[in-house]
Amino acid sequence: MSRGPGAPRLRGRDAELAVVEELLAGAREGRSAALVVRGEAGMGKSALLAHATQRATRMRVLAQQGVETEAELPFAGLHALFADSCAALDRLPEVQAGALRVALGEATGPPPERFLVGLAVLSLLAELAADRPVLCVLDDAHWVDRASAQALLFAARRLGSESVVLLFAARTGMAPPFPAPGLPALTLTRLDDGSAREVLEDGAGDLPRPVRDRLLREAAGNPLALHELPTAHRAGRAPVYPLGPPDAGRGGVAPTHSPVEREFAARIAALPPAARTALLVAAADGTCDTRVVLAAAERLGVEATDLDVLEQERLLVFAEGCMGFHHPLIRTAVYGSATMAAKRAAHRALADVLDGGRDEDRRNWHLAASSTGPDESVAAALERSALRARDRGSQQTVAAALERAAALTPSSPDRARRTVAAAEA
Repeated sequence: MSRGPGAPRLRGRDAELAVVEELLAGAREGRSAALVVRGEAGMGKSALLAHATQRATRMRVLAQQGVETEAELPFAGLHALFADSCAALDRLPEVQAGALRVALGEATGPPPERFLVGLAVLSLLAELAADRPVLCVLDDAHWVDRASAQALLFAARRLGSESVVLLFAARTGMAPPFPAPGLPALTLTRLDDGSAREVLEDGAGDLPRPVRDRLLREAAGNPLALHELPTAHRAGRAPVYPLGPPDAGRGGVAPTHSPVEREFAARIAALPPAARTALLVAAADGTCDTRVVLAAAERLGVEATDLDVLEQERLLVFAEGCMGFHHPLIRTAVYGSATMAAKRAAHRALADVLDGGRDEDRRNWHLAASSTGPDESVAAALERSALRARDRGSQQTVAAALERAAALTPSSPDRARRTVAAAEA
């Protein structure tokens, strides 16, 4: 399948791209169509719509994005889409044009009838397509005000041979519903392992293979997470065990790099303190060991009932003894937005509940993450973890453990020895 110049390749989405290409080709041949693209956060809905706009050669493109703060403003979405198309209103039937002008704020009058506004939108799209096909794209449609959504869906259900394509993208799971009865839907699912690995290789080929393997498991086929987690790892916002220190000593609020992660951070900030603490312990743990996380959280004053809100808010999921995050970037947002003191407390609590035998290496990493300065006992423990990793043939783990051990070593000769050993590894 050909792509426009400079267009990024959407790996693992050949079937979905073919659907979009077919709709665009149909519009150029005089057919109209509408499609709702659905999927959880980060599945690539926006990327698919961006591909459509890039491929809409010889077409008029109307593209807008729903805005949460305007969700309660009637016809805000229509105004954003058609603000530059008001001249075409003169060619619409007077009663339709009048209703749409009032809706768009171009004229005053009584509230327009929804039927007339919907009919006017259909007529306006047909009028705009008279000289060339039209692609109308609405991303984050779940945030579009209800009046605009109703008018656009009314028009979408009545398209025929106007040479118009209407594309909506709506999030599932953690967003307001976007009901679109009567319209075909395309649901984006998680990428298969092969495609996910290709996406990760594109943006994280410089990272060691063990790190990439762990990030691949963390992302669980979510394309946005596959792009964001390597960045978070490099910035120290995404702990990866036992390949490196989960915290490099940064405090305060870490930067976020995507709207989805920022949204998660805002939701986390609104939680009760105990629930936030439980979420941070789960993020700092780096595994899905429910027993360990609950025991550590209890040491910080969390009760089992405090976890209920995390399930209700679809932040954590519990299955077969595993406590996991509903979306891979939730964990990144939790850890990245926590203060240095809060992260150290979480790691200390985890170290206290972990068994010194079977889980000694995990315990040592948590002790290192909770340290506030040089500590020979912790440095020596990490060096022992490095020796065990060397026996298993994991040189990346050896280097990471020795490097962190050196940073925690108070004695200059021992610090130099461990630094050299880390470099050799």
